Amino acid sequence: MGYINRFIHSITRTQLETTKFGFYLLSPILIMYYVGLDTDKKFNLPGFWPDPATLNQIPKEPHEIQAEVARIRKARAEKRARLEAKAKELGITEEDADEKE
Repeated sequence: MGYINRFIHSITRTQLETTKFGFYLLSPILIMYYVGLDTDKKFNLPGFWPDPATLNQIPKEPHEIQAEVARIRKARAEKRARLEAKAKELGITEEDADEKE
């Protein structure tokens, strides 16, 4: 016990600050190193990520892009027609909308 007491009293402020600095510097690095190893094994949750086959695929070929643009335009036109029909049913006209602005 006396040896430990002498050791604690013989540490200078510089040695203490150097030790603290080393601890503060190495702690996050060691934690990142531990977490970074075998992440598939540690954090594996089956079924967490969706199957790539069920995700949206970005078109890359020109004909695929044109087909996608045509599909989007058709969907917008259908939505616009549906909203116009609903507005007509409710008695809302374009003139009413212009007056509000």
